[in-house]
Amino acid sequence: MQKKMKKFIVLADNDGTIRDTNNVKDKCPNDFCTREIGPMLQSCILPTEIHRQLHGKPMSEIFVEIAKKCYEKTISLEEGQELTKRLNLYIRPEYISRPVYNGAIEFYSALKNMGLPMYILTGMEPDLVEEGLNANGMKGIFDGILGDPKNKRENIAEILASHKGCRILAMGDSYEGYAETTAYPETIFLAFDFEQRKKRVFPEDVNILTQYGEGVWKEIEAQLKKRL
Repeated sequence: MQKKMKKFIVLADNDGTIRDTNNVKDKCPNDFCTREIGPMLQSCILPTEIHRQLHGKPMSEIFVEIAKKCYEKTISLEEGQELTKRLNLYIRPEYISRPVYNGAIEFYSALKNMGLPMYILTGMEPDLVEEGLNANGMKGIFDGILGDPKNKRENIAEILASHKGCRILAMGDSYEGYAETTAYPETIFLAFDFEQRKKRVFPEDVNILTQYGEGVWKEIEAQLKKRL
């Protein structure tokens, strides 16, 4: 399998695939926005709900929508980036302390030992994600972490431009991640739902994995046989 894998590049999501950090962000925007922007319009949906609806987009873009829909204010993308930095400080201690899923270190270490280029795609600031991974035993495993202010689609294109001829081996927990990576020919996408939220929407032929271990390797082998 190692020789066959040489033509692939690994693109992994952090939230919900390596660590459960989505709910750290989910529970913070309401209080954070009230503190940073002011009282919300009484008739608006909550910032947390907007964040969920726009899952996968950079937080800077989400803040632009939150300001518009919750406060009837127009803010620039740069102002959204500043709010993202302050949000990251707000959630930093809990976000960094969230442990990786059991088996994640062994799984990605094995891929790294095969010589595969490996990257994290995230909607968060890369420095915050990197610190969280480093604090939980995954220092130096990935070749790069790409996130805000670019969106995942832009970051995927940038990575592939640096690795001509490589196909994608992707890990993610959202349909958005599935659509963005499978837009490229012969992508292998592994869908994860470790928290078993039962809200993941994928095509019927996508196998949703609920833990690391032997099952993941069998799925990689099965997918490779279809494409090589």
